[in-house]
Amino acid sequence: MYELLKAEWREEPVKSLRKEGYVPGVVYGKGMDSVNFKVPSISIAKFLHHSGKVFEVEVAGRGKHLVSLDNVQWDHMGDKMLHVSFHKISANEKTTVTLPVHFEGEAAGKKEGGIVQHVLHEVEVTGLPGDMPEFITVDISGLAIHDNFALKDIPCPKGLEWAHDVDSNVVSCHPPKVEVVVEEETDVTAEVVAEVESDEQEAA
Repeated sequence: MYELLKAEWREEPVKSLRKEGYVPGVVYGKGMDSVNFKVPSISIAKFLHHSGKVFEVEVAGRGKHLVSLDNVQWDHMGDKMLHVSFHKISANEKTTVTLPVHFEGEAAGKKEGGIVQHVLHEVEVTGLPGDMPEFITVDISGLAIHDNFALKDIPCPKGLEWAHDVDSNVVSCHPPKVEVVVEEETDVTAEVVAEVESDEQEAA
């Protein structure tokens, strides 16, 4: 039912793990001792790229846990994962998760030359872990110029409810910006004066 991430228990310092190509992480939650683990950087990157925000992690020798993704730390360049943390949750208890927003369709306003602006890229939802999708889909085909969709205009997936401000703007369509080109005006008077002075000098 849930995707499974396999990891190894860790005791080594995090710096040495990173040099060996591992990403350190931790599973924490109510009523449990935190579990430190390590997972190859390539494996965790691929897993988080295609999995949802709710999944299982199995730490060798420390059991299997149903978790939600809590946080990912990156280096200052934003391309190397330094640490991950997972929050243990219960399959029978509602939890709040942040899901990515995926936009589909072509806005009607764009066909008329409008510019579509994606404002909200993630949204918080509350519900049972088993009801959590990988992402929230927003169909923008009905979006016209000068129009916008707020979160309250978008149906929440079955079994879930928005934990986000429902008045938040999700996507909008604006008319294209019109650039006004102002041609430089020629100073006719200055040209006439210059020509008169030139004629007078030639006559002299």
